[in-house]
Amino acid sequence: MNQIQETKKLLLFEEIKRTSKIIYRQHKEDESKEKIAIYKVTGNNIEYYFDGVSIKSIVFEGFKQLPSLIIPYGYGFQEKSLNNFFKYTFNDNRIDKIVITEQSISRKSRKSLYLNFYEIEELLSSINQEQRACRDTKKILIKNYLISVFSEFNFDHQETNSNKKLILRNLNNKLIDQLTASEIEQIGDFYVTAAQKYKRTDLVKRMSFGLQKNSQILTLREIINKYETLLNDNPAESIWQAFFDEYITLFDTRYAHMIDYKNVAIGITKYPDLVLVDIYGYIDFYELKKSSMPLIKYDTSHKTWYWSKEMAMVISQASDYLQKAKENSVSYAKTIKEETATESEDGLNVNIINPRAFIVAGNSKLLNTEKKRNHFKNLRESMKDIEFILYDELLERLKNLLDSIKIS
Repeated sequence: MNQIQETKKLLLFEEIKRTSKIIYRQHKEDESKEKIAIYKVTGNNIEYYFDGVSIKSIVFEGFKQLPSLIIPYGYGFQEKSLNNFFKYTFNDNRIDKIVITEQSISRKSRKSLYLNFYEIEELLSSINQEQRACRDTKKILIKNYLISVFSEFNFDHQETNSNKKLILRNLNNKLIDQLTASEIEQIGDFYVTAAQKYKRTDLVKRMSFGLQKNSQILTLREIINKYETLLNDNPAESIWQAFFDEYITLFDTRYAHMIDYKNVAIGITKYPDLVLVDIYGYIDFYELKKSSMPLIKYDTSHKTWYWSKEMAMVISQASDYLQKAKENSVSYAKTIKEETATESEDGLNVNIINPRAFIVAGNSKLLNTEKKRNHFKNLRESMKDIEFILYDELLERLKNLLDSIKIS
């Protein structure tokens, strides 16, 4: 065994065994002078010993010298993240050897993992690029922070993530699932601007449609998740009103405007929970009650079902809204136009012609027999200009709307 190299901490030795050559290392401070095998060269193959949980060797097929991606003194790959991955991730003994070759495609054969050398080089390039971009981003963020806090610094503000490959690599479906609707819109604005650079109107239209679709899907998913939580919690009516105030014009695209009815009420002292104007200018009133509110009661003498006391009161309220709106339709429309006007725009033109009232209350769990469901159906369909919506029915509508957008 001959010494062939010396470093600050190591001595390297070479041992010839028939057609093979084995390289060892010895730590200078090791009093036992133990020699540890690093790799063995046989013809055009190099077997590099690897201290993985499962993987014990890395074979370089078609190589007479170790490539630069591996540490020549042992210890594995030069890139720490690559080294740790192969060292610890494979821990079930299904893979015990890696074969790196320039000639063959990447594949798995029994307990060996064959990897194409050029693909590994490209992977390392991507890893290094990611790490450099991360370091650059950290530096830019620190500098931008100092600029925002201390006016005396003359640093130029910079945008982060200007690396094209890095950005394109991260544009995938997994990212879409994490984005909010406003973030999708921000990306959409960028895409449209980029497409206009090449004057591709067809590209702009396709991207705009796709982004709009994704934005709708994300928004509906968010609404459905919040709706399901509320339905499970059975909150107070005021909580439901806050939810509908925020979201109804998003999930029901018939509506273009919401009106603060208290500012424009005429002839009544009680106000609907919501007053909405559809895309044609027609008015709808909404009355929101709890999802646990009783719907119907049983009349033992007549063996039939009738509205519960709570529902009868809501129906009376809704009827009053409709009647007062019809009686004062001209002055009501005028007041809405005046109250919704701004300094730069005229107010809304609304149509008070056969307005409708929607009562959102109860859920189908309260209608737990076929007879109850049939009687409720008859009662709800007997009302003129008043429509009943069960809370879980509305949830199903939202889910169906989401499915239809996905399919389209």
